[in-house]
Amino acid sequence: MFEHLPESYPYFLVSVQILDGIGASIFGVSVLMVADLTKGTERFNLTQGILNTAIGIGAGLSNVKAWVCGYNVGFLILAAIAVVTLAVFWFCVPETKIGVNRKASRHKHLAKS
Repeated sequence: MFEHLPESYPYFLVSVQILDGIGASIFGVSVLMVADLTKGTERFNLTQGILNTAIGIGAGLSNVKAWVCGYNVGFLILAAIAVVTLAVFWFCVPETKIGVNRKASRHKHLAKS
């Protein structure tokens, strides 16, 4: 029944499942981030709707991009977008928890060690 599958198929399947879990955790954290950023503004549902709309549009456009440009080029473009997004979040998005200073908490953690 499965004779036509390559020998590395289980490794591929597990790798895809791991990446799917990472992606799902990112979406879970985005809900918490929206909750922190919209606390007290009564705009949680609006912001969550905008975020989910953007995710849906991105998912649809990624398929079109892969169909038009080819899968290898489409994957590289999506990977580049992910790297740029990571850089923007890392350097431009502030900590949402009140009273947390990243450098101070890191130095405090290192001092305990």
